[in-house]
Amino acid sequence: MAILNPTNFIQTVFIHELEDIVNRHPYHAFMIMSTGIEFLGKCLKTDRPNWHNTGKSSETFEKAIQEIPPLQKYEELLEELNLYGGLRCGLLHSAQPDSGITLSSKNERAHLERHIILGRDCINLRCEDFYADFKEACEWVIASISPEEPEDKMNKPFLFVPGDGSIDPTGFANSSASAYLGNGASWL
Repeated sequence: MAILNPTNFIQTVFIHELEDIVNRHPYHAFMIMSTGIEFLGKCLKTDRPNWHNTGKSSETFEKAIQEIPPLQKYEELLEELNLYGGLRCGLLHSAQPDSGITLSSKNERAHLERHIILGRDCINLRCEDFYADFKEACEWVIASISPEEPEDKMNKPFLFVPGDGSIDPTGFANSSASAYLGNGASWL
């Protein structure tokens, strides 16, 4: 079994694995980053030891945008275009953005370019640029973790990935997560 703390999880899922998804499947990457922003907001809420506080999604998403420096450039979009509802909720509940948000990748429309579609004012998010900001936000959150506070949820186990019972060369019980932790391979 592999045990991931929040730092391991952020590095594995939101930095390393997501980079590959951005390059191969940018639409899926937007869905993960939308959830990831909310997760990063939860990382900032050290006064709440429970990762599963219900009814706080909007609050934690907005906290991440407002308090994590690489994401602050999106703060005006929280209210102007309802970034939480249009991006995060739109993608996760309906598989499409709403509220005047368009998505692009590679050589398509520029990042944060304003435009009009069907008479509606819109702003475009380009996946590679959004990921660069998201990755920097992840690194900022990791750098802000204080190892001197053992009771902080950021220093406790976060995700348990069961293995098949055998032991791999890293000493972890064999699991897909231990593969990543041991040699850089994906754990999924």
